[in-house]
Amino acid sequence: MKSKKVPLIMMAISLVTAAQATAASEPAVTTLDQVVVTASRSESSVSNVSGTVQVIGQQEIIQQSQPGQKLADVLEQVIPGFGPSTQTVTDRTQSLRGRRALILIDGIAQTENRQISRQLNSIRPENIERIEIISGASAIYGGGATGGIINVITRKPETDELQFASEAGFKVSGDELTTWTLNQNISGHSGAFDYLLSGTYESRGGIFDADGNRVNPDPSQVSRMDTDSKDALVKLGYDLTDQQRLEATLQFFDDQMDSDYAPDTSSSIADSPAALKGLELENQPYSQRQSIDLVYKDDDFLGNNLQAQTYYREREARFFPYPNVIRNVGTFLNQSTSTAEVFGLKLNLDRSLNNQLRLSYGLDYDVDDGEQRGQLHDLAEYNASGGRVIKPDGPEYEYGPDVETKTLGLYLQTSYDLTTQLTLNGGIRHERARVDISDHMPLAETWFMQQEALRTPLEGAVRKYDDTLFNLGLVFRLNQSNELFANYSQGFDVPDVSRILRDTVSPVSRLPNSLPLPRTNISEANLDAIKTDSFELGWRGSFENIFANVSTFYNESDKTITFVNNNVDLLDQKRKVYGIEGAIEYFLNDYWYVGGTYAFTEGRSYYKEIGEWLDLQAADVSPEKFTTFVAYDQGDLNVRLQSMTFLDYDKGKSYSSSTQKVTDRDINGYTTVDLLVSYDLPVGTVKAGITNLLNKDYETVYSQWARTTYSGISAHKAEGRAYNLSYRVEY
Repeated sequence: MKSKKVPLIMMAISLVTAAQATAASEPAVTTLDQVVVTASRSESSVSNVSGTVQVIGQQEIIQQSQPGQKLADVLEQVIPGFGPSTQTVTDRTQSLRGRRALILIDGIAQTENRQISRQLNSIRPENIERIEIISGASAIYGGGATGGIINVITRKPETDELQFASEAGFKVSGDELTTWTLNQNISGHSGAFDYLLSGTYESRGGIFDADGNRVNPDPSQVSRMDTDSKDALVKLGYDLTDQQRLEATLQFFDDQMDSDYAPDTSSSIADSPAALKGLELENQPYSQRQSIDLVYKDDDFLGNNLQAQTYYREREARFFPYPNVIRNVGTFLNQSTSTAEVFGLKLNLDRSLNNQLRLSYGLDYDVDDGEQRGQLHDLAEYNASGGRVIKPDGPEYEYGPDVETKTLGLYLQTSYDLTTQLTLNGGIRHERARVDISDHMPLAETWFMQQEALRTPLEGAVRKYDDTLFNLGLVFRLNQSNELFANYSQGFDVPDVSRILRDTVSPVSRLPNSLPLPRTNISEANLDAIKTDSFELGWRGSFENIFANVSTFYNESDKTITFVNNNVDLLDQKRKVYGIEGAIEYFLNDYWYVGGTYAFTEGRSYYKEIGEWLDLQAADVSPEKFTTFVAYDQGDLNVRLQSMTFLDYDKGKSYSSSTQKVTDRDINGYTTVDLLVSYDLPVGTVKAGITNLLNKDYETVYSQWARTTYSGISAHKAEGRAYNLSYRVEY
């Protein structure tokens, strides 16, 4: 059943600000004098930032996170313009203002050139100090932030000599104990040395829908069911002097699936497939990430605050075997594994001049080596077993070219107080990237040509990118608690080269021309960078017991990434996105407060073939979204009742150049309600929650998109009502 449209008066009431409070005595909303680092690469007051800034504090993260959830589920609830969670491993439909968000951990980008969208599934909420969100295009951290930046800042050591914290939790879904979580934290100081060690282990079983049925596994982007996760964080610090400091951060994340359930391959595209017991799959999906980050800080380096940072990261992700259907040709049961190694360094200096001018400047450099390998599986046995028996059939092969990307960025960011009421922000960044694309055997050649001698390799190439990006903004302080701001900023994004080239073949390939495969030389392929211009106008402020903000935005680009029938293309195609978002929070008295968020995003792309602007799909721009909450906080007891609504989206279109058809991509909306409670006992804190309190029967936006994109077997119901309970004690 489709959701009803919300009256305009309700939309106005639901205009919202960045953060929602967790306590009346200590609100978590973004106040104007709050200090952030993400917006300018150095500490800056929110009141000096000419754009939408949101800070999600540790208490709010703890309140929202429940056993079995990933970070994306928390952000879906608290960021107005952020897209809906997929309830799977991928973050595919979670755009920010209709563009891709750059995910950082402690200021380090987590995205490689091969854009595996699992960043928000690879860090536990228990290890997070706060999250800073900058909405809108930005190049201050390099390529990828065309929609904004989400900077996850990990926890710091406690100030005590030695501090322990232990937490245990579990979830009941479908009348079964499906998830249990353990976390242990140790931190402290010893002279000039400080340390933090945090480890989390979580075991997740099945996910059950509103009818109590086990949810279908997602073979296209991987489910989170029947998975064990380990997450470890180690932070070490040493104060060399009062002004100089060394820090080291080590992170390890491992997510391993071990499932006995397979999707029902007999279901039609209109059905929600069932989970079938009896899966025989030796090479099950997983996600791994490990990194080390070294930082040197000097508060007085030739009159500057200096931060020098170097890092190394490894990432590996295996997918579920998936039946790739090639129209008029056949089906190939493929499984792939993607790996990446990233090394980089960052240098940032900032200083104040004349108490009016603030400068931040520096450089970023990184090297990203990525590859992806595939393996075919026995299709006959797969079909005969109804998708249960999946056995490798043949050697591994290249699943797109190996790609090495080297990037260098130089930047300067300024903030100048023109008057006591008016601040001017401006910046420039020059970015250069070199992408080395290896010689490789096209996937189609491997699949279709049985004789290796007949195959035609695709010769590699080197693509170079360089661009200069600007940002300019103003903040006007109406008074001490209200501000207007305007901002213009540019973003830059090098495309996922390996994914785009996966579906291409050489112009001299011996494959029949009847196959729907693009033929190209890599040196001539459309692999241009995507440059985005972003404009924003907004207000933020407070009136006694009301906190609120609202902003309107517009962004545009001349390039578009399209995803049609599991093929990815970069097109010379204009795209524009626009919308409005905001929040409001009202403290009724010392104990009660209410509020909500609202976000409207809409976008269109221009198709030259048909001479029309077509509305973007809901996977690219989030459907109209609003949240509401009512909360009670009286010291030891905190209660929060919250709802989240995505409205119907009936504008989305897709166009296939092969069939020359425009297809409607409608999405049915849904509303979920959660109840969250925490209580401080004489020793420790107990936290309870009921997610999807009303047991809503629905499919996520991602599932509805995947139903037509990947075929019906990737569709799945969302989780029904679930009960969560956890206990935390510090000692």
